[in-house]
Amino acid sequence: MASTPTATATDPVLRQGDSGAAVTKLQQLLNAKGINITVDGVFGNATRAAVVQFQQQNGIVADGIVGTQTWQALRRVGNAPIQLTDAAIYYEPSNYPYQKEAFEWLQSQISRSALEEFARRWRNLG
Repeated sequence: MASTPTATATDPVLRQGDSGAAVTKLQQLLNAKGINITVDGVFGNATRAAVVQFQQQNGIVADGIVGTQTWQALRRVGNAPIQLTDAAIYYEPSNYPYQKEAFEWLQSQISRSALEEFARRWRNLG
């Protein structure tokens, strides 16, 4: 049985006007959930609108304030596929060692010719 994610002791209540690392993390989590928002560490109008949208989509009181329920929903792991570009943006193996293992597994599933073509395009070799 999967455990329900919980808010951590370091999760502050966030609202419009706040800024800093916690807001940056909030914006990253919103992006990971498919709500595209600029990650700038500032809880402005766009972040508030994104939070309200996320809260509405997840059956949370849509007040634009990020409290325990919103943090829990943001951290809930679903079975939806992720975009590789998102995986690359949020790649933090020093904080999440399982991410490196996931990339290594994925690489083992891709043919050598596909990896070579990817490398060519990544390096912009025409």
